[in-house]
Amino acid sequence: MTAPQIPGLSDLRPLGAGGFATVYIAHQAQLHRNVAVKIDNRVLVDERDRHRFLREARAAAKLSGHPHVVGVHDANITSWGTPYIVMELCTGGSLADQLDSNGPFHPEQVRDLGIKLADALAAAHHEGVLHRDIKPGNILVDRYGTPKLADFGLAALLDAQGGSTVTRDALSPSYAPPEAFAMAEPTPQADVYSLAATLYTLLAGKPPRPVPWPVNSFDQLGEILRRPVPAVDGVPPALHEALARALHPDANLRTPSAAQLRDELRDPMRQPTVPVTPPPPRRKRWPLVAAAAGVVLAIGAGLLVWNLVGKDKTTAQGPGPQTSQSQPGGSEDVPPFLKKCGETYCIDQSTCFRGINNFGGMPAAARKVGSCSNEHYWEAFAGGWLSGEIPAVDSDELAASAEVKDVCTPAAMKANTRSTVDTTGWEITAVGFKDGTRNYFLCLAAQPEVGEVVTSAFGK
Repeated sequence: MTAPQIPGLSDLRPLGAGGFATVYIAHQAQLHRNVAVKIDNRVLVDERDRHRFLREARAAAKLSGHPHVVGVHDANITSWGTPYIVMELCTGGSLADQLDSNGPFHPEQVRDLGIKLADALAAAHHEGVLHRDIKPGNILVDRYGTPKLADFGLAALLDAQGGSTVTRDALSPSYAPPEAFAMAEPTPQADVYSLAATLYTLLAGKPPRPVPWPVNSFDQLGEILRRPVPAVDGVPPALHEALARALHPDANLRTPSAAQLRDELRDPMRQPTVPVTPPPPRRKRWPLVAAAAGVVLAIGAGLLVWNLVGKDKTTAQGPGPQTSQSQPGGSEDVPPFLKKCGETYCIDQSTCFRGINNFGGMPAAARKVGSCSNEHYWEAFAGGWLSGEIPAVDSDELAASAEVKDVCTPAAMKANTRSTVDTTGWEITAVGFKDGTRNYFLCLAAQPEVGEVVTSAFGK
């Protein structure tokens, strides 16, 4: 394989490769030093994605002065469109390597690591930078034995080309917080969960809630993500409790910040006021109500919800509300977000989505944004009821199905487009959602090669 050409660097040799990127060691002649170069496999053809990557890489470079963050020396886009980051070379491998070679870490060593890494994460969050993929393999060790968080600046790539598909490969399932499976917006609390899962793994030799991937069933995934965090032999209770609080499945009840986790690890008396949720009763599955303390889970077929404290059972797929505008069969039997337009339904209020999640063999899911003034890719323009279950197909297959193809059409899109907007040539797809005991679909459209927008072409 021919080594890539990066300005200012020579003698590139592969160090390792993952699902999305290859890491090289290279020589930087100007400063007579060796560096690491991470070149992503994904081509960023959209200027918005390129700008987002460079913006986050610059923000990550501001963290380079922190002793527990891998230094970023440069970042750019190759001539063939793939992003790369030039970083400090850490010759001590990763914590995943050390765990594989030496087994679980001593509790005091993990506590010390946790203080240092949580401080680095707190500094990143202060600069407005999220990591989004903390795991033992992304914590590197330099030649002096100093642990450092790596891969800041790559978070934007998880959303690159997200207008079509967000794949499961963007998640490290056993380290991702439950809300990540629902395609929720990334938050500092999500990073806190991932760091705590990483520290627990170093203690136990396995993650706190190992997620087999792909999961066999939704019930299995829900049961795994509700499990209490088991204590590890020999680990002081205060350390276990600090990690268990940071691993709460409900982000609202989780340790609120990396700084709080750091301080709790330093001083066990620094505890938040929220209690750790006790183990749920056996043999009962609680659906999640968004306003209650629950966990939203989305995987392929959509959102599966279990309420950690509720009693009434319901299910939800996708981001739609859980009650339609009237009871089925009534005169106002209209699916959510829609209104009657002659013999069909068209969008009422502007309704927009950040991305579509297509998993093989499962129904597509979509993540709704609170307002179309927020960045989004897809906009709903029409829809209707489904006669049965949501088909276990991707969004384009649903749009081509017999029940949907005559509704989600260019003509229907044009008829529902605002007079000031030209939607000629826009991409069209469809996603199904649950509404109580019924299922419906929305026709979604997006302007090709534009990326995220903050306006809407349809609805009020």
